[in-house]
Amino acid sequence: TGTRVYVYNAYVQFKRHSSLPIAVKSLRDGLHRKKPTGRAYDRMETEPGIDKLVYNVSGLRGALKPLVRWAKKQIPVHSHKSTSLFLYATAGVRRLPRKESKWLLDNAWSVIKDSPFLCKKDWIKIISGTEEAYFGWISLNYHSHILGVSPRKATYGALDLGGSSLQVTFESDQQVNTETSLYVRIGSVNHHLTAYSLEGYGLNEAFGKSVAHLFKKEFGSSAADADMAGKDRELKHPCLQSGYKARYVCPRCGKGESLSVGEKRLSKQGGSGTPLMLVGAPNWQQCNALAKVVVNLSEWSNLSPGLDCGVTPCALRDNLPRPYGHFYVISGFYVVYRFFNLSSEATLDDVLKKGEDFCKKRWDVAKKSVVPQPFIEQYCFRAPYIASLLREGLHINDNQISVGSGSITWTLGVALLEAGKAYSTGFGLRNFGVLQMKINPLILIGILLFSFIVLLCALSCVGNGMPRFFRRQHLPIFRQNNVSSASVLNFQRWSPMSSGDGKIKMPLSPTVAGPYGSPFSTGHDFGDNSGGIQLVESSLYPSASSGVSHSYSSNSLGQMQFDSSNTGTFWSPHRSQMRLQSRRSQSREDLNSSVAEAHLVKV
Repeated sequence: TGTRVYVYNAYVQFKRHSSLPIAVKSLRDGLHRKKPTGRAYDRMETEPGIDKLVYNVSGLRGALKPLVRWAKKQIPVHSHKSTSLFLYATAGVRRLPRKESKWLLDNAWSVIKDSPFLCKKDWIKIISGTEEAYFGWISLNYHSHILGVSPRKATYGALDLGGSSLQVTFESDQQVNTETSLYVRIGSVNHHLTAYSLEGYGLNEAFGKSVAHLFKKEFGSSAADADMAGKDRELKHPCLQSGYKARYVCPRCGKGESLSVGEKRLSKQGGSGTPLMLVGAPNWQQCNALAKVVVNLSEWSNLSPGLDCGVTPCALRDNLPRPYGHFYVISGFYVVYRFFNLSSEATLDDVLKKGEDFCKKRWDVAKKSVVPQPFIEQYCFRAPYIASLLREGLHINDNQISVGSGSITWTLGVALLEAGKAYSTGFGLRNFGVLQMKINPLILIGILLFSFIVLLCALSCVGNGMPRFFRRQHLPIFRQNNVSSASVLNFQRWSPMSSGDGKIKMPLSPTVAGPYGSPFSTGHDFGDNSGGIQLVESSLYPSASSGVSHSYSSNSLGQMQFDSSNTGTFWSPHRSQMRLQSRRSQSREDLNSSVAEAHLVKV
């Protein structure tokens, strides 16, 4: 639905009750704000989305170049070469066939690689709906100062409404073994998440579904002839103001197009769909009813026929867990609230009232009543849509939701994770992990130096370097006579490098378990083997190891585990190899004789 660029600033920040040694915020948070533009976010955006630009080289360059130029203006010139640039494609590109999506990524790389920023080809990729949901949850709870804090705080669920899809993520005490369950470790805290994406439920896709439903209802079986009519067919829409008339391209209205959501499809026009002329025919009751049809999955899928929205959440498939807990509604929800100048305390009934008032205005009056911005005509539909989506589609009540700010988007979660990896690599602290800094760093350094000195003294005392003043006289130690040896006197001295059996051992050395993980450590890889985000299905929870005494986990910031059963050990001779020959009952003569005999031995 659009291509956007966000700029974030990451820096090292140690806090007493936080296990995250980095902080991330929007670069422009503290900068002077220009005159409002109507945009809900502090970002740069081009339209259309790159999924509409397949095989359109000039169009793709025209979509990406302005974003790069805008980012260059926000970032100091001396920081350009050290600033990482990522391009993550979401629902629009996910629906494309593999050939088309690969073309987009390859050609996007050819544009971005010429920028002054640091970028790698594998940083340009498509992320799954689950990843997008996970990033949104990270962003929300990081922004709410909940992640990595001690003592642990309850997390919020995230409802992230985009242009094409809705991401649902929440924490659950139940470890349900489904494809939607994630096991996540952040700092020293474990989280059991449920995350899934509802394709086709984004704001722009929802409006497209409303047009497709009206198109099918109006033209029925003759819809296939629409492309041959010679001119765009007019279609009345109850959620458009009186006096509105504009061309609209319906991607679901073409011949042979299915209305099912979540399908990968590309029309004969390369994704453009069927051209129509939308005409405003405002009717608030019909608009509300149309929004409910768009929300009801049974209208768009043969897998869930005849769902009653009053009985079951009708936007969810049978195998998807129902959302519960307290949620922050972000992204598209925030956009709608902001459009109607509603505060975060406003209810869904307030949204509906604002939407009804907006729909009553003539189009020429309505578009002048707000700051110029995209999709002004769709907000008459968006008001009842988000209310129906939450209440009927997900069965979430007003008291379960809070409206997040415009700075909370899933991109903040990506920035946090990538900054963590850069921090680990740049400072060479891969094994340092998300160490919980509850002590002053200077004290920590002092403790490490003191431990190093003690270790050196210990090694010195074991060897010949021990000062004579500290030495004590001991009786000689003899091997038993029945042990074959080239020498009667065979002293086995412990060495920090040799165990006596040819193996190398170091004293008290910690064992590093497994590959390095993430501050948001999980198990299954998202596809980035360089230390990227990983997810674990709930059926693959790591089993508790009886030998682990401490664990600091973090993918971006490293993972270190100290295993008390595997720590380096001192070598000691077998009890049968040595025996002290002096005894309390031994006579002075026997002792002298033994010593004399020892001097006769040639070592």
